[in-house]
Amino acid sequence: MIKTMKKNILTLLLVLSINTAFAQYAYQNILDTIEVNSTVLSAHYKQMEAGKAENNAHALVENPEIEAGYKFGYGEESSKIELGISQEFDFPTVYSHQNKIRKMSSQIIDIQYEIDRSSVLAEAQAICTELIFCKMKIALFKQNYDNATKIANAYQKMMEIGETNILEYNKSKMNLANAKNNYELEIIHHDNLMATLRIMNGGKDIDFQHEEYPVIFLPENFDEWYSHIENTNPVFEQMRQQLAIDQQKVKLSKAQWFPKFSVGYGAEMAQGHNEGEHGPSIGLVLPLWHNKGTVKSAKLHAEAAETLLMNEKAVTYNYLNSLYAKAKALQGNIGTLAVSLQDFDSQALLLKAFENGELNLIDYVTETEYYQNAMLELYSAQYEMNATLIELMSYEGF
Repeated sequence: MIKTMKKNILTLLLVLSINTAFAQYAYQNILDTIEVNSTVLSAHYKQMEAGKAENNAHALVENPEIEAGYKFGYGEESSKIELGISQEFDFPTVYSHQNKIRKMSSQIIDIQYEIDRSSVLAEAQAICTELIFCKMKIALFKQNYDNATKIANAYQKMMEIGETNILEYNKSKMNLANAKNNYELEIIHHDNLMATLRIMNGGKDIDFQHEEYPVIFLPENFDEWYSHIENTNPVFEQMRQQLAIDQQKVKLSKAQWFPKFSVGYGAEMAQGHNEGEHGPSIGLVLPLWHNKGTVKSAKLHAEAAETLLMNEKAVTYNYLNSLYAKAKALQGNIGTLAVSLQDFDSQALLLKAFENGELNLIDYVTETEYYQNAMLELYSAQYEMNATLIELMSYEGF
């Protein structure tokens, strides 16, 4: 086991020493399955379609207005019937700006779905990475549990023939109970993670056969890689699109200061007469009060959107840079831990030494704990590094 682990560590370090782009995508078969079966993604997709339909549902031109009236006559005057229809229009540039805003709003809805999709798949990747960590711990705890079982059975037989005392026998049972507890708790943890994946897969069972972490490379130059993230990450894309919409709304609010105009046709007929007055009509709506302050408000919204985008870039840069540095540091820690483990014997050799009488029970348990803790520290470092790489990779999208 220790030889295999050293081999895996050296291979991992060799791979990480090669600077290149991220490998895409880790656990691809799992992601493909979840994308097909996820009820959450299905709901997000329906929300996207509903949002786009709602965005396109309202016509840019106002509804026509139809009027009808009846005026009672007095004395010799006949009662009159009035009918009219009119249509109000904005200045043409208003429609041009509104149409651009509508198209950009639909694009934002599309981008939001991509953000929701990336979030679900990134969560699935994180769970898969933790499952690998869990499997490694299960293998370690299982070996310790098997060895503790052998020792406890041996002490039970020795107790029956009087070759040991009750104190040593109880120590072996305590060692077994501790090993069993560690093993079973990790099995429960594994089952909980699989249950979470099953929920993400729409309640359908998922076949997770991965035993090792995927090979993922750190980029050679962080700033160059981050520049690519700024250009392609859907969150930045959405914020840029929102800024473009707010800037377009500034142009719209200025255009809305042009007067609206209306055209129509009306008729007035006296009751009981076939003849009457009729003819076209035209009117203007002057925006003296309704648009007050709208240009200033639109400009402030655009300035706020630009400030938020700049802030998001700074926050994301610092966060990803810290993850990048963390991955680099963990890479070095794994090498140090691997070298340190050369001074430890594997559990199989420790058990053999105990069976040959080279170690008593207390010494065996102590050495096993040292070895197990060292291996857990190594596994934790590997998990932290791979989880960090997976998170970095998720910013490239799916």
